[in-house]
Amino acid sequence: MPPPPPLPKKLAGLLVPVFAMRRTDDMGIGDTQAVIETIDFCAANQFAVLQLLPIHETVGDHSPYNPISSRALSPALLTLHPDWVPGLSEEIIKRHATESWLIQLREGPVKHLSVHALKLQILMDAAKSFEEQMDDFTALAEDFKAFQDQEDQWLPAYTLFRVLVHEYEGNTHWEQWRPEHHSLALAESWFAAHADNARLASLRRAFAFVQWVAHRQWLQVRTHAEAQSIKLMGEMSFGVSKSSADVWSRPELFDTEWSMGTRPVSYFDTNKDSERWGQNWGLPPYRWENHRSEKFAWLRGRMSSEAKYFHICRLDHLRGYFRAYMFPWQGGPQHAEFATLSEEEAFLKTNGRLPRFVPGPDDEETTAQMNDLQGRELISIMQEAAGEMGLMAELMGMMPDYMRQALEDLQMPNLTFPLLEKDDEGHLLHQENFRPLSLVSYGNHDHAPLAAVYARLHEGMGKDMSEMSGDLRNLLAFAGWSGSPPDTLTSELLSALQKSLFETPCLLAVLMCTDLIGTAQRFNLPGSYGSMTWCERLELPWDGLCSHPVYGARIKEAVQWVLQSGRAPD
Repeated sequence: MPPPPPLPKKLAGLLVPVFAMRRTDDMGIGDTQAVIETIDFCAANQFAVLQLLPIHETVGDHSPYNPISSRALSPALLTLHPDWVPGLSEEIIKRHATESWLIQLREGPVKHLSVHALKLQILMDAAKSFEEQMDDFTALAEDFKAFQDQEDQWLPAYTLFRVLVHEYEGNTHWEQWRPEHHSLALAESWFAAHADNARLASLRRAFAFVQWVAHRQWLQVRTHAEAQSIKLMGEMSFGVSKSSADVWSRPELFDTEWSMGTRPVSYFDTNKDSERWGQNWGLPPYRWENHRSEKFAWLRGRMSSEAKYFHICRLDHLRGYFRAYMFPWQGGPQHAEFATLSEEEAFLKTNGRLPRFVPGPDDEETTAQMNDLQGRELISIMQEAAGEMGLMAELMGMMPDYMRQALEDLQMPNLTFPLLEKDDEGHLLHQENFRPLSLVSYGNHDHAPLAAVYARLHEGMGKDMSEMSGDLRNLLAFAGWSGSPPDTLTSELLSALQKSLFETPCLLAVLMCTDLIGTAQRFNLPGSYGSMTWCERLELPWDGLCSHPVYGARIKEAVQWVLQSGRAPD
């Protein structure tokens, strides 16, 4: 039996990355308390679903899609206040974070390198304080032990991995570590025999403590969402970092010689390095045959973990579960080197290996059937492991017939981007042709927001209306805009676009936070990497946005369209 729809009726949602949220007393990045404030904003403004990006821990590369663990939650996204963290005191906070520094961190985008180090150090000191006062925290100590027992499938390997990252001063590239640290078994032996075992054991417990605190805080967020009748939508990234606790401790589940990504796609604007070969994420592909031999325990555990904190989960890159696109070289700087090479040059440099699909390409009947069988198997496993948590697929645009049929057979909602829904002549399809069982949106974290898209399209129009591009015509047509195109995305045009989105037949209509207020901030440019990516933040906390003379009026206008379209919660 296919699962029931993830929502009881057509509703409206809001997409806000946690790091982009802003509250008055944060530490330069959004946190769990900011999520609670965002939940309150949603409840007050008729948004029934709050969509987040993945919330798992990252180190170095701060993309939420390149985590160092499939299960560990990000310490950077936690609220650091004595009421939220056992063992934490104002003295500890002030010791590490003077108010003048916090003011500096709160300005502008997220300073990941500073913020992550600061918050982790405060949490480690809180862990030490908690351990020293354990007798005063009897009930909490029992809860901490119960958490460690419940998470014993992944937590011991993760905490040892984090100890080693700490010992190597933040270097997660475990292949560069000493030989005795190259595997979980060898590292456990090293750990047990170490002369300074007491210190290392305390450090290991501290990393477990941080995960326990994160677990408690995200359960508190979920409880608050349920009290406000808001559904939380999380996201499970398709892969994990090659330099992750998972690949280090379970290398047989991954193929580290290849790197996952996508071919060049026309519906994404990407960085220059991605134009030649496509996006190379640097993530190791899965060895599904080895997962199958253990009944997909790793995948099931990962899905059940998401279900603890979220009512709905978006599955990143669902195409990859059917077939993965693999590169015989790594992402980042190495992919940039290959961006200048022809196919012949790349062929010679890799000893005859070129990017490929596995199991195989969609345009060959035999391999397409293999892709179909694999995708259906993996999706069914995830649906079963998700339990009552609803699933939505990150899959949009053109797709092979077998994928479309699999979505129908498995009743899996996917994405609908109105401006990608075109006929063979490039004209937009009427909204009556949209798949009802889908999440409709103008874009997500990988897309430029409407304000930036409109500015780019209008800039290329020229002075003559007849020179208007097809994409700009389509955008205005979908909005039902009959007048001359304005010079910028005005409040009136933004309102018309929001109205059209909410009027579609799709089950869930989601506005990215930037498309709610009409700003041009971008969260990610596909193919980009480095410390200054994934760092844009909202200009103000929600109360400030609501009282803003421009943004506040735009929020109220959007709420009216939610109500008028029948998407308000009952």
